[in-house]
This record gives sequence, C-alpha cells and structure tokens, in this order.
Amino acid sequence: MSIDLNIAKSRAPKQRLSQFMSWAMEPDNHPSFNNRYSVSFATPKVFGRLPGFKFVLEVGDNANYLNYYANSINLPSKQVTTGTTTNVGSTVNYATSSTFSQITINFTMPRNHKTLMIFERWVSLMSSDANQYTDYYDNYVCPHLYIYKWERGGGPEFALPAEWLKLLREKNIDPESVLKYKQDKLVGIYDIRNVFPSNIGSATLTNDQAGLLQFDVTFLYERYRFYGDQSIDHDGYSYTTPDTNASKPKPVTGA
Repeated sequence: MSIDLNIAKSRAPKQRLSQFMSWAMEPDNHPSFNNRYSVSFATPKVFGRLPGFKFVLEVGDNANYLNYYANSINLPSKQVTTGTTTNVGSTVNYATSSTFSQITINFTMPRNHKTLMIFERWVSLMSSDANQYTDYYDNYVCPHLYIYKWERGGGPEFALPAEWLKLLREKNIDPESVLKYKQDKLVGIYDIRNVFPSNIGSATLTNDQAGLLQFDVTFLYERYRFYGDQSIDHDGYSYTTPDTNASKPKPVTGA
C-alpha cells in the first residue's frame, strides 16, 4: 500500500516561522521556564512522637527551609512495563503496568543545619540504627509532597502598597498610569504520595574558596498524580459512560 503524496501534502503540518511566532505569542503556548516552582511536605506521623513536636513541615520555618532552600528538583518520571506476544509475524508489545522513578531534591544548608536535621530525624524514626527496628509504613511516609509549577505572569496583578499609593498621590501621579506587574500563574501540581527519604547525600567541606554548603536527598514514593488546568484537561463533560437516552453527554459533577 502506497501513500498518495498529493493527499499527504494537504494534510501535513507546515513549518512556517511566521505562523509559529504568532502561535507561540499566545500566553498558554509560551515555552515553560524551569526556575518557577515551590514545594510543600506533609508531616509524617512519626514526627508527632518527638518532644515539643518541633517538626511540623507544613508551616513556619520548617516549611520555608524545605521550600526556599530547595535548589533543584528532578521531577518524577513514569515508565510503562510491557509484555510480548506473537500471533502471526512480528512480536507485539503490550502494556502490563507502570512504574515510577525516584526523585532527588538538592538543598542548601542553613546555618543552623535544620534542613539536614529534619531528614536525619526522619530516617532515625523510620528505621533506627540503635535497635534495628522499622516503624509501620503508614507512620513514616509523608502522605503528600506537593511540587507546584509556576509560570511568569498570567496571575492577578500585584496590589500597590499603601506607601506607594501615598507617594504617587503626593507627586500627582495617577496610580492607574503606573505599570502593574502580574503575579506568577500556577499551571500544574505534582502530588507525590507516600514519600520517604531513601538516601541523604553527603555534603562536601573544603579549605578552598568558600561556597554554599549543599546536599541531596533521594526519595522513594508509592505513586504520583499530575494536575493541570482543567480547561485543557477536559471540557466539563464525561464521555466514559454515554447515556443512550440523552442527546449530549452530561456535565461532570464534583470536578
């Protein structure tokens, strides 16, 4: 069976620079930047056993240490496991399941070493080297590790502080004429579930020129979900269970 080039020519996408530039100028079609993100850990149950309960990870300084000092993150990847079958002729691969890669977060060490202390305590409570006992799985895993992906602009406009408004009025400048910047737009969330540290990397000390002290933490997890803008994920209708008595699909409820 051959391909008719005249028919293929009418169907083939064109590579015109002008069309690409016009298409890429749409806000949702801009290339994504890799330096707009934030992270948030949920507190594992085992931290509740420590005196004073100083290891709440969702709020306060602990949340800031884990978010602001997360220098780089390799996002999770997903692989499809396959089997093979041969009916007639060539062997055909088919999907059997899916597996997930580990993730690694590189942290900058604060002066008080609290970031390292969080993970050291986490591992010691999870599987102590003092008694060689391991806690229950549900107690030591972090239920949710959220990685938020942001993009420049697209969010609501920054509200001018009261001090700025006062200064503009004193100079007889209309606040509406001032260039207003927009906040970053949240475009995706990686919800990584049942996470626990599997390796705390070493930090390097040196007598050479001073630099930032950093270390890596590798995490294993059960599974992850990626959530994006619902307007591009679905159109508000369910096509999974068609209603033969309805003229169109029913709207999704509770989404």
